[in-house]
Amino acid sequence: MKKFFKFLGSAALVCGTIAGGIFAYKKFFAADPFDDDLDDDLDDDLEEAEASERGYVSLSPVEDTAEEAENEEEKAAEEETVEE
Repeated sequence: MKKFFKFLGSAALVCGTIAGGIFAYKKFFAADPFDDDLDDDLDDDLEEAEASERGYVSLSPVEDTAEEAENEEEKAAEEETVEE
């Protein structure tokens, strides 16, 4: 049993060393594949959009006019007749 745990400990040590080496290589030596992607995408969006092209939405509600209210009532009446 002692030999089994010694083998298991040695295997864990080897796996840990390999994992640490891979981590260190990726962190310190390998180039980051996402460095170039962000720089190109953000610059293009800022140049295309201008303030005059933007559309804004009013946050205050607009009251219905009498004509709009009548149109809504007519649509509701038509839907009731269709359902019957």
